[in-house]
Amino acid sequence: MTRAVILIALLLLSAGAARAQAVRLDDSASQVLTGLVRMQWEDPAPGRSDMLVGQVTVLVRIDTSELRGRSGRIFHVLGRQATPVEASWTARGPLLPGQLKDGERALVYAGPISTNLLEDTFVLTLRADANLLSRPEQLEFHFEFEADGQ
Repeated sequence: MTRAVILIALLLLSAGAARAQAVRLDDSASQVLTGLVRMQWEDPAPGRSDMLVGQVTVLVRIDTSELRGRSGRIFHVLGRQATPVEASWTARGPLLPGQLKDGERALVYAGPISTNLLEDTFVLTLRADANLLSRPEQLEFHFEFEADGQ
C-alpha cells in the first residue's frame, strides 16, 4: 500500500472510532405533554400535497450528572423508522432548535456540562408522506454525548 492509502485508511478508522464513543444519555424523565400526535394534511386543498404534519410538546430532561465538569456535544437522535419521518423542533432553553430525518442525529448542545440536568421544552413538528403511512408508529428519539477531544 502507498503511504497516502494507509493515511486515508487510518483517518477513516479514527472517524469510525470517534462515532463509536457516543454515549446514550438517560432522558427517561422527559415528558410528552400532548399525548398522541394528531396528523393533519399539510395542505388541505385536494391533490396539493400528500404530506401529513403534526405537533407535540415535550419537556426534555437529560440526566447529565455523570458528565458534570466535562465538555462535549449532545445530539438529538431519531432512529430508523418503518415510514420515513422528518422532525423539526423549537427550543426554549439551553438546547438548540433543529431538524433531522429518521436515522439521523442533530447537534443540540456543545460546550461544558455544568449541571446535573439539562432541561428544555421542545415543540416538535413531524412530517410524513401519507402514501407511506400504513399504521400508527412510535418514534424512537434519544440523546447521545460525545466528549471533546475524540
